Amino acid sequence: MAQPTDPASLTVEERLRLIEELWSSIEKDAERGDPAALEALAFDDTIDPKLLAEFERRADELERDPSKGVRWEDLREELRRKYG
Repeated sequence: MAQPTDPASLTVEERLRLIEELWSSIEKDAERGDPAALEALAFDDTIDPKLLAEFERRADELERDPSKGVRWEDLREELRRKYG
């Protein structure tokens, strides 16, 4: 087995791509009936379907036009100002 890569050595874009690849592999395992994969995917069942649809809509919109996004650093600072 290959040595795992230290996530800190990857760019944010590379880490996000890795997350996508990992999630896709879990979905494929679930399609084959893997109990652990099915359990991992079951968390979606606890999220309100309307809220999940809104998350997906916003993610799609952001993918189409990244300029509509807010940098994490800016959001974090805004939340600190607002909530301490």
